[in-house]
Amino acid sequence: MSARIADHDLWSGVVFVAIGVAALSLGADLTMGTAADMGEGYVPRAMAVALLGFGTLLIVLKLWRGSRALESSSASAAERFRWRPLAFVTLAVFAFAIALEPLGLIAATALSAIAANLAGQPLRARALIVLIFVLAALVATVFVWGLGLPLHLLPR
Repeated sequence: MSARIADHDLWSGVVFVAIGVAALSLGADLTMGTAADMGEGYVPRAMAVALLGFGTLLIVLKLWRGSRALESSSASAAERFRWRPLAFVTLAVFAFAIALEPLGLIAATALSAIAANLAGQPLRARALIVLIFVLAALVATVFVWGLGLPLHLLPR
């Protein structure tokens, strides 16, 4: 990465801060609890604060290191925008949501990983298979056994 932080980092910071503020305001009614006895608002609030902090850090770094003039041309911004990552990451989320109920948690995780893999530099088949197994094991461990969520692992 170059010494200069790119303009997209500034806008990423703005988006992170906006999402953090929205999450804090939408989750204001949820009970916080403590680290030992977490309420339903504990993790969302922690994630919102993390987004706020990370977004603020990106903005401060961008402004501190100096910014070049933002291009006002929408054509140049559209040329730099990468559609492939946006499309495949969105597809990964939808694939997980659609496949979860009929196919189970393991298959939904696999489909989501495969779709997300196409967003950038794809992994080789062996690495992708290992990733799918590790992700499926972690997701099942955390959400089904750890948190006790009523999700089925295999198709019904």
